[in-house]
Parts: sequence; C-alpha cells; structure tokens
Amino acid sequence: MRPSSFLRTGATWLALGLAALVVAGCPSDDDAPLDGDVVQDAGTDVPPTGNVRFTVATWNVENFFDTANDPDTFDDVPSRADFDRKLDDIARVLIALDADLVALQEVENEALLQTLVEGPAASLGYTEYRVIDGFDPRGIDVAFLARVPITNVASHLGESFPAPDGSRDYFWTRDALEVFAEPGRIPVTVMVLHLRSQRDGGDEHRLAEAMQARRIADRRLEAGVTRMIIAGDLNDRPGSDVLDAVLGDGSAFSDLSRFVPAADRYTFTFAGRQQQLDYILGTDNLESELLEARILHGPEIDAASDHAPVVATFELQRE
Repeated sequence: MRPSSFLRTGATWLALGLAALVVAGCPSDDDAPLDGDVVQDAGTDVPPTGNVRFTVATWNVENFFDTANDPDTFDDVPSRADFDRKLDDIARVLIALDADLVALQEVENEALLQTLVEGPAASLGYTEYRVIDGFDPRGIDVAFLARVPITNVASHLGESFPAPDGSRDYFWTRDALEVFAEPGRIPVTVMVLHLRSQRDGGDEHRLAEAMQARRIADRRLEAGVTRMIIAGDLNDRPGSDVLDAVLGDGSAFSDLSRFVPAADRYTFTFAGRQQQLDYILGTDNLESELLEARILHGPEIDAASDHAPVVATFELQRE
C-alpha cells in the first residue's frame, strides 16, 4: 500500500512514509500469510502458484463531469480550471488507495476515465476501464478501473424487475455493472452499484434495485461463481431494508466494512451527521481471506468528493 500524509484513523493523522494508510480490523491473525507462503501481487504476470494479494475499492467521486454540455442530460459543466482540479484531486486519492480494482460512481463518460488513467493516475497502471451509460437524468454512471485481467463485463440496464409489493416494474437508474476479474488467474466477480438516492422519494425504487441485485448475485452463485463482491453506493444505512435485501440471511454475503473501526465507519456526512452509505460486501470465502478493511478520511478526500472510499484487501487462496 502506498502511504499518504492526508489519511487518518480517528483523530490521528498519518505522516507520509508510514507502512499503511489506515490499519483496520482484520477478521483474524490466521488470515495473515504464513512463513514460506508465496504471495503474488494481483497484477503481476507470473505463473499461477501461491496466494494472491488483491485490493478492491469503491468510491463515489461526486459529479465527475467533463467541460462539455451534454444536451441529453442535466449535467454540470465545470470550468476548465475546476475540471483540472477535480481530475488531480481524484488521482491523488486513487494513488493513495493503490487498489487493483476500483468501483466508481458518478462518472459521466468513459473519456473521463481515459483522461484520468493516461494522465495524473498513469502511475497506477489501469489498463481496463469502462463506463456504462445509464438512465440517470444527470448522466452520472457507474464505472470501474482495473489493472488485473478482466474476462467479461455484464450490464443489466435493459432488464425490468418488480417493486417490493409486485405492484409495478422498475428499471435500473444506474446500471448493476458486473466485472469478471481474474487476479492471478483466480476468478472474482465484482458487481458495481449506485442505488437510487434517498433525496428524490426513491425509497421503493431503491429497495427494488437492492432486491434485484441480490437476485443477480444468487444466479451467479448458482451458476458456479465462487467469489463475488458487491461494491458501491447503496444510499442506505446498515440495518436498513435495502442492506438487508442485499445481504439476505447472511448465509452467502456479509458486510466486510464491519471490520473497520467504529470511529471510521462512515462514508458521508449530511447536516453534520456521519453515516455509512458505501459498502463492500463479499461472499463468505472472501471474508475468510480478508486481510484488512478500511474507510479513509482526510482533507484531500474531502476536496475530491463528498463520499469516502471503502477499501478491502484480500489474500486469495489458490485451490
């Protein structure tokens, strides 16, 4: 992990040069690599032997728009100076995260990602990226960046699904974007979500999206997917109907952010109240392979977005 001078745990600022960004709760010391284990980096092209270190992050980057006015959406149009500042601010945080795969929310188009990965974030080596244009009236879409092999990407924009009471059908406002990654040739499926906001009376729609996300996940597990992550801005709090709909009875997925120290377990502040809206959920085998989970805070994150990123690092065990 690359250290950063602006990240903190609680009130303690971490100086540049520390060995880790934020030390967060690990499920068990037994998850640490044993002496003699071969640990590969997720993006290294080496023979498939030994365990694989794999870091996933999710981050709502808040209104990442270009400087052109899109006549088909109610997009913001920043000045060139504001755009350049936003680009640099996002890149600075991504460099600090140093994740192998990043789920992003509120990205306008794919050209922005290209500008980012070929410009200020070029050192991270992201060769795979995608934005799926959804139906959000402002044109804010889900996306991903990756420096591990991606074998497939699946969109669910065209599918309809029922309201919780079955009274009507809904479509995705933003896509449920599935990314089929193979870090160290170990398959991991990542679903990127940005569920309907609380601010526009979309509670029923958001719950319907959550229920459909879990249906998609269950179909993948039934089809033989063994490791799956659901990551993104779910726009609801722990213990809500929305979170419960995605997690179910806890027999397949768990909230990996619960291993973050309680003082740091928030991703958004509204009217002075800290709350968690962003999550990394994982299948049980990924929980057993979890090395650390973090939610990062600091002034440079605040400069880039109104949301904090959630990060999880795994040591994938080769079967």
